[in-house]
Amino acid sequence: MFKKSIFFFYLVFINCIQLNSQSLVFAEIQGSPIISTAGWNLTGAAAIGDTGGDVDFDPNELILTQNIGTSSGGIFYSQPIDLSTCYQWTAEFDFRMFDGNAADGIAFCFLDVPPTGFVNGGGMGIPEFANGIKVVFDTWDNGCGANPEIQIYNGIGYNECSVGIVKVTNTAGNLNFLRSNNYNHAEINYNNGIISVSVNGTLWLSTTYTVSFVGYMGFTASTGGANDRHSIKNATIYADVALSTAGPDIVICNGETAQIGSTTNSNYNYSWSPSNGLNDPTISNPVVSIVNNGVTPISQTYTVQTTLLSNPTSCPSNDNVTVTINPILTSFVNASICAGSSYTVGGQSFSSSGNFQVIIPDGNSCDSIIQLTLTVNPILSSDQQIQICQGSSYNFYGQTLNSPGIFTHLLQTVAGCDSLITLTLSFLPISSSSMQEEICAGETFTFLGQNLSVTGSFPFTIPSANGCDSIITLSLLVNPIPPAPSLTSNSPLECPGDLLTLSAVNIPNGVYNWSGPANFTSNQVENSLNVEIENTGIYTATVSLNGCISPESQINVLIENIFTFDDFDFPNVITADGDGINDSMDISEHFQTCLTFELFIYNRWGNLVFKQEYESTAFSGKSVGGDDLQEGLYFYKLVYENGEKSGFIHLIR
Repeated sequence: MFKKSIFFFYLVFINCIQLNSQSLVFAEIQGSPIISTAGWNLTGAAAIGDTGGDVDFDPNELILTQNIGTSSGGIFYSQPIDLSTCYQWTAEFDFRMFDGNAADGIAFCFLDVPPTGFVNGGGMGIPEFANGIKVVFDTWDNGCGANPEIQIYNGIGYNECSVGIVKVTNTAGNLNFLRSNNYNHAEINYNNGIISVSVNGTLWLSTTYTVSFVGYMGFTASTGGANDRHSIKNATIYADVALSTAGPDIVICNGETAQIGSTTNSNYNYSWSPSNGLNDPTISNPVVSIVNNGVTPISQTYTVQTTLLSNPTSCPSNDNVTVTINPILTSFVNASICAGSSYTVGGQSFSSSGNFQVIIPDGNSCDSIIQLTLTVNPILSSDQQIQICQGSSYNFYGQTLNSPGIFTHLLQTVAGCDSLITLTLSFLPISSSSMQEEICAGETFTFLGQNLSVTGSFPFTIPSANGCDSIITLSLLVNPIPPAPSLTSNSPLECPGDLLTLSAVNIPNGVYNWSGPANFTSNQVENSLNVEIENTGIYTATVSLNGCISPESQINVLIENIFTFDDFDFPNVITADGDGINDSMDISEHFQTCLTFELFIYNRWGNLVFKQEYESTAFSGKSVGGDDLQEGLYFYKLVYENGEKSGFIHLIR
């Protein structure tokens, strides 16, 4: 056994060919009692539950079927497991079959397809067309042996009577313990083509099967005409394997080095072959250094074999990597040119003396090198700068030049490099241009020393030192100052919070600028705002037209009334006898126009008998419906903005 080195990652699938440590867990149903089946798919009747009367006191277990007939259930890990390179693996779990009359049993499966349906009864819940390994604990005799039985079957579907089943039967009652209220511990081992089944530490069955495909591991159970409760817990699936990783193929250039392999795993031994060109053939990631002074690429394939430190002879794995070394070709070139010329090689141009290295890419990803030694012979040169007026011409060594530009003339020398005369010819324009400007009435525009304040067109001549004058015509527009805007409003307002409207007589294309109390600003012709006390005062406005701002206009905003309440003493008695003296309790006179209120009158039982709102009928001993109220003591409550007042009043008739 090798489970002592297991690293437990609860309910996590690890593909065998991706393992980087030994004896790793594929998957696990966590807990005893079971607390999680994350990563597993429960199907059919399978569920986490409590079996009453069990002796191990587990409050929860994975129940594949209850003790009812014609039922099946299963649980399979959701991710496929690749056993194509895993030569050793183990599945351990606890199982229990009891509380019925022995139908039909439990199976551990490794199937080539994820289960989508189950078969009741003798099919043990295994999908009919599923291929793979089935380890079956069979408790019902379908006419093919003495049950209970332990069976191993490798093939499509399952039937107790299928050809090829390897099994041990209950010939002398030796397997009666398989059905029990107590859990049995099962261990299924696969080692290099040999699969064996042990229960409670006893080896019961062993046979030879080759498991080399990607599939799904899990458990099924089924009942048919009879019934039983089938349960499992503490399920763990793990394997012992070493992973060889040589890394991707590499292409380098002569003189370069490359590192192959992968990160070191302290649980592994490494051996590389061949060893030539490697700094250390016994580490996980050696460095390759091979010289290629030829003209064609050379390649070397390295193979790494990885074994487990704990078991160097078990389950070695191999991987290959090919390293290709491309040559680098170098050539030497000497050249000379005249100053002003250039020398091109490998798509690059050079125009100065010196030694240069030119890299030319080739099809093998390694560049060839050209070592260039370049000599630049000088030439005599001179520069001329000439300016003439537009419309004139210039004679340059027999050429009549009528347009600006740079012109050259070569004079042959005995050294083979021509002397070069360069002329830069430019023309001074004689031009006429115009410009437009705007000012406001009362302003002055200054241009070329002249102060202008009226609308008109004004020509200006700009002299040049070489006699090429230019003319600029200025068009000046003097815009009038717009009149102060005419303002209107709905002031004075009756109460705080009322809507204020501010308006100005609209001047087409005018831009308005309002300001007022409480940091009020606006660019609208018409404005609306709810006014409180802090918004009262002077509001001003100007209008801008064509950049000219009008004089300022003002308007005063007032509020006629404010919220006030005279906190008077309520009368404690009214005599509603119709004599005109103290017949009612009217409180509206104590409130300013803008303040609202509500007066509530309640009888001694707390029932509302009267309600007065602002400007409604005062309380005169009558109910809301107009009926006379009985004499007695009444409770009043006055509610108004930001306050309330209450007390008692005696009604006498």
